[in-house]
Amino acid sequence: MDNAFNANLRRIRKEKGITQEQLADFAGVSPQAVSKWEMNSFPDAALLPKIAEKLEVSIDELYGLKDESISIYDRVMLHIRNTPNEKRFDEVFSIFRAFPMGFCGAAKYEPIPEEILSCEWDCHSRINLPGGFLEMRNNADLQFAFLFPEPKCGYDKVLKYDEQYVRLFSVLSKPNSLKALYFLAGRDGSMFFKEDTLMHELGISAENAAEIIRDFCGIGFIWEATLNGGDSSEKIYQYISRCELVAFIAAARYVLTPPTNFSYNNDWRSERYFKNDTYKKEPADEKD
Repeated sequence: MDNAFNANLRRIRKEKGITQEQLADFAGVSPQAVSKWEMNSFPDAALLPKIAEKLEVSIDELYGLKDESISIYDRVMLHIRNTPNEKRFDEVFSIFRAFPMGFCGAAKYEPIPEEILSCEWDCHSRINLPGGFLEMRNNADLQFAFLFPEPKCGYDKVLKYDEQYVRLFSVLSKPNSLKALYFLAGRDGSMFFKEDTLMHELGISAENAAEIIRDFCGIGFIWEATLNGGDSSEKIYQYISRCELVAFIAAARYVLTPPTNFSYNNDWRSERYFKNDTYKKEPADEKD
């Protein structure tokens, strides 16, 4: 697929009698860049419309998509790759909307209606069946999509009861811990901080700040370093930025307040997600 683009660009350019210099001038790049595109690299997605315009072909033709053997997966992949970076997540979410529509038997794809995008109430789409579940929030102020195909061994075999989960929830339930997490997640991740940073920003005691730092180090939210200066040294810390935190908080919100409004809903699962004995430790392997 990738080699097809390089070869097609070179072939079509020559068939049209266009030099690398002419294509480069039209696209606003160097002839060396065009040469690389025809070998083993790819132009920025934003340049593809100009390249196609100059060559008088479609972007699909550059990628060889007139070939009926091209799979749907390649078509989706190339569509995303050809979408400008700043629009990719919106486009992927729009594509994702086709999944609940397909599960619910929709006859034709339709974008999310404006009344749902601007609705003051949470509006979700949900598919919850044997084999997995899918949850989407459609409102424009916050959109997300969780897709969880069920492992053949079951969720409980992978997401086993673990005391580490207890430790995490215990840490976040302590006074000012969640506030501290929000504060640290909102800072530049490259910035170090000291204990008194939390004291001043959150208005908490030195003891509380020290406990939060100790707990956060223990569960891997922050890491510790020593700053040496002459005859003295002091501890400094850095927050470890994690995108999982956003998903964690979003999931917590809807565990506490489950959505009741749905665009598409196919919720016929009767199987348990976890077995009743998930919390039990597995017996130790017997020795010969």
